[in-house]
Amino acid sequence: MKKVRLILSILLLAVSSSYVFAKTKPQNPTQNLPHGATQRLAERNDAEGPLSRSVWGFLAVKVNGDTLVKLNSGRRMVPASNLKLVTTGAALLALGGDYRYSTVFATDGEIRDSVLAGNLFIIGRGDPMLGELFPYLPGPDETFGKWRKALSDMGIRKIEGDVQGDGSWFAAPQYHPDWNVEDIETRDGVVPSGLTWRGRMGDSIPDGPASAALRFRQWLEANGMAAPRQQATDGPAPAPAQPANLDSLTVLATIESLPLKDLIRIANCQSDNFIAETLLKTLGKLRGDGDGYAESVMALRKSLAPLGLMAASGQMRFADGSGLSRKNYVSPEFLVSYLRAMYRSHEGKTFLASLPFAGEPKTTLENRLPKRPYALWHRIRMKSGSMDGVRCFSGYILPSDGKPGNTIVFSILTNNAVAPGSQVYPLIDAMIESLANEN
Repeated sequence: MKKVRLILSILLLAVSSSYVFAKTKPQNPTQNLPHGATQRLAERNDAEGPLSRSVWGFLAVKVNGDTLVKLNSGRRMVPASNLKLVTTGAALLALGGDYRYSTVFATDGEIRDSVLAGNLFIIGRGDPMLGELFPYLPGPDETFGKWRKALSDMGIRKIEGDVQGDGSWFAAPQYHPDWNVEDIETRDGVVPSGLTWRGRMGDSIPDGPASAALRFRQWLEANGMAAPRQQATDGPAPAPAQPANLDSLTVLATIESLPLKDLIRIANCQSDNFIAETLLKTLGKLRGDGDGYAESVMALRKSLAPLGLMAASGQMRFADGSGLSRKNYVSPEFLVSYLRAMYRSHEGKTFLASLPFAGEPKTTLENRLPKRPYALWHRIRMKSGSMDGVRCFSGYILPSDGKPGNTIVFSILTNNAVAPGSQVYPLIDAMIESLANEN
């Protein structure tokens, strides 16, 4: 009997040990990976070629939850302008697609026989579309023509006093400390004020309220609505008039900007840093504790709370709104989670419409997937992001069968790429095209 008990005990111990071993046995890391064509292509690129010498990650899932590609998806990397996806989406959620900036015209004088006897103050409230730096900005004649019409509608035919610009709506117009000097010098790093005129490249006048006022004054003079200012023949030039207490001014007119849904479309299609930084500072001012970078970034993070992404804080680090800083870090996993949540949000259609499609003319995607069929192009909606050594693409691939649940959400982030873009871009294009063919 004792022998039987001993044998049973040994058998039970063996079974128990086998169970524990089975529970603790290391899992094959490739066991749960996808096995589709794009996954195999990504693994091949990771093993050989230019991407094998880069730090990169790739994640693609369907809105319904099916994972199609997963490679280094948890790595946090510099996203470059892919960060604009987060900034524009957060602004859309917090402010709504119909939100508009405004530019207010006021005076410390009065209108006498169609003449404004007093100074004209242009009080900016953050409109990011003032200027002539890029072709997609309205330009002086269109912008100043609207301003003049607003004054004419008030019965003003001529301005007797000076023109002053006020950009104090944003209280913290400092440059971000992480931006490179060369970015600032090429105007990629222009910091918004409440009133900023973005002048032509090479202008000696810094962008800002003074430039906006001077440009408008010169335009009014050229169009006979203001007398040319006389230069003093001796002695120092007179100091410019200082803005009066805004509470004591008489409001003449208010001009509204494009709606936010149009502004984010321009920001994402043109990768406009200035618009993105304006949106970030607006979040800080209207939804946070101030429009400095620390306060604005906190407001940005809080704006993601309705998407349930605050718990993903370990997958992200935000420094600015445009992605110009190299201290922004996000993972493909975070961006895919964010894009899926935005797709399902109440602003999902508006956000999707803000993204350019592959090959779309006059956008940053104009040269992506060249010579492919338009039907393929038009299903790929994404944002590019690039700086030295950084090549990123994140977005959506719409389903060929039209079923929303089959929409693919993807993010490819590449950092420390030593190979030129001419070698890296074709590999990324091929993976995106392969992904589209799985849908």
